[in-house]
Amino acid sequence: MSYSGNVYPPPPSGSDRNGLPKGQYRDPGVTLLLSLVTCGIYYLYYIYIASAEANAYLGERDTDPMMEVILSLVTCFLYTIYWDYKMAHKIAKMQEIAGVRVIDNAILYLVLNFLGVGFLPHLIQQGQLNEIWAQPV
Repeated sequence: MSYSGNVYPPPPSGSDRNGLPKGQYRDPGVTLLLSLVTCGIYYLYYIYIASAEANAYLGERDTDPMMEVILSLVTCFLYTIYWDYKMAHKIAKMQEIAGVRVIDNAILYLVLNFLGVGFLPHLIQQGQLNEIWAQPV
């Protein structure tokens, strides 16, 4: 995906300055659009790939990314509320490691999900991940 003038440019491939694997830059608007157009199928892929990238960056495997997708499907996407909460904590740890301002949006994500705007955490998360991936090598 090419850089289209958003806030964060695509990261260099490879690892960051700490030798940690970097994830892929994704335009938050495009990920939302793809999730809507595919009736949530892309969102399941997004859960898988974002979980895998976070696990690799943090060097942890608290839950297998495929299990995250299965739990989302089995619970008719109710599990994604917990996934958003958990990802907020992971992203905060990743921000600390990357040396960017740490913002733990766990409570915000819960509130947004309960207000019925559960797509907003998706956009915020990807923006924060892009910021982490954009850190210099």
